[in-house]
Amino acid sequence: MSRIMSYMLAWQMFGDVWKLYKKYAVRKLNEDELEQLMYEASKIHEKFKYPFTKELLIAVIGEIERSVKHFERNKNNGKSE
Repeated sequence: MSRIMSYMLAWQMFGDVWKLYKKYAVRKLNEDELEQLMYEASKIHEKFKYPFTKELLIAVIGEIERSVKHFERNKNNGKSE
């Protein structure tokens, strides 16, 4: 049976995930930064241990990976942002 988190706990979790997104999104990341992203995401998951946390982190990491690919594509096409 799945546990349901309280509103206050959800607020804290969203705050931690938002900080992670804000730190790593919409910029180019190197390999070390990607590893650090995964480490920080795992710490958030360990802190809350809810299925919702895992699902939200997967979505946020996916979005960050898309932004990294976007910057790589533009770099390879000679565009800079």
